[in-house]
Amino acid sequence: MTITYDPVDPAYTDEPDVRRELARTHEVCHGCRRCVGLCGVFPTLFDMLDSMAEPAADLLTPAQQDQVVDACVHCTLCAVGCPNEHGATGASDGGVDVPRLMLRARAMQFEHGHLGATGRMAARVLARPDKVGRVATKVPALANRVVSVSNGSRVRGVLERFTGASSVRRLGTFATERFSDWFADRPTIRLQRRQAAVTLFPTCIVEYQATSIGKDLVKVYERNGIECSVSAARCCGAPLLHSGDIEAFAEVAEENMARLAAEIRAGTDIVVPQPACAHVLTVDSIEYVTSEQARRDAELVAERTFDAAGYLMTLHRGDHYVLDTDFEGAVPQRITYQASSLIRARGDGFPGRDLMRPPGARIDVVHEPTGIGGIWSMRAGGDVGDAITQRLAEQLDAAPGEVVVSDSHLASLAIGEHAGVVPQHPLQVIARAYGIPEET
Repeated sequence: MTITYDPVDPAYTDEPDVRRELARTHEVCHGCRRCVGLCGVFPTLFDMLDSMAEPAADLLTPAQQDQVVDACVHCTLCAVGCPNEHGATGASDGGVDVPRLMLRARAMQFEHGHLGATGRMAARVLARPDKVGRVATKVPALANRVVSVSNGSRVRGVLERFTGASSVRRLGTFATERFSDWFADRPTIRLQRRQAAVTLFPTCIVEYQATSIGKDLVKVYERNGIECSVSAARCCGAPLLHSGDIEAFAEVAEENMARLAAEIRAGTDIVVPQPACAHVLTVDSIEYVTSEQARRDAELVAERTFDAAGYLMTLHRGDHYVLDTDFEGAVPQRITYQASSLIRARGDGFPGRDLMRPPGARIDVVHEPTGIGGIWSMRAGGDVGDAITQRLAEQLDAAPGEVVVSDSHLASLAIGEHAGVVPQHPLQVIARAYGIPEET
């Protein structure tokens, strides 16, 4: 057995080797059970083992192991405070690293053809949201008519068959104008007091679907003296990584690291409005690029890339920056904030909550995850997190907040599907508090 998380190691996708490490890790997790309520991985695993007369993880069949892997949405919460975690240098001490092992197992599944028919289709279509977005935003009325058809309908079944996207999960609609086109066509803004400069990495979600988040972000930043530009980098590649196509992901990561590093060296920080994409840029990419230059670029990107709310709070806590606190717009008295799993996993605290405090709202934080870690979880068969989302919905229903806020648009879709509310992004709350009108 080789305990490796180096994607260029020949053992990385060796099936017997991966399955032995899965069995070893599952045995450790079965004896701990700390993460049983975080996602679908652990209850799935524990139910299988508990049904055995003498539980032993090495008795799980390959199909059962794959079922456990398929329950992972790559939220990485299981690494937070894990008592058996070994760190980044290997598991020679007998520790575990479930998030990285799940990525390794997914890569093994992809290489050896264990994704199934819909999984293979999702890896070809759903895992390339930039291509889907470019096509859909050319015919948004038609695209939105298709994705808005009732869950479980015949039309959605056909869509699932040809794209791999789940027929029973709410999908996001597409914008009539791409975010980058809106940004390029808007009048030049002259800042009264330039305090910083950022390059916005809009993500596929903001570029093609939730463009209003990007628009509000730009307006809030400019009001605070932050000059904005839009990155030339493409999709972060998260769906490719999560589908197991590490060769395609490494290619995307190499290109993105070069472009983002060049933008940083030109004098800007990188800001990302979606947590999953920020996590891939700052954590995952550095492990999958291969050239020395790309690694240096990835290290620089990891150092200078921020979540949208986190960047404002980082500046606000500094000595030479002043956050505009003149809030003349509408401010909810009480907000329910669903904390992003990926932001928490990176140890960044609750920047969205902290940003929404200056306007004066009382904020209740809900720690329950959504069961949505990225676009790959929107695939057919990826509804393993529905029970968790429903549990979150029950907590949100009982919460006293006037509005619900989430950093992730994909999480917001799941919340809307299960809780019947439409969450806002923290930057949208601040935009309305400033009196900036909502722009669709």
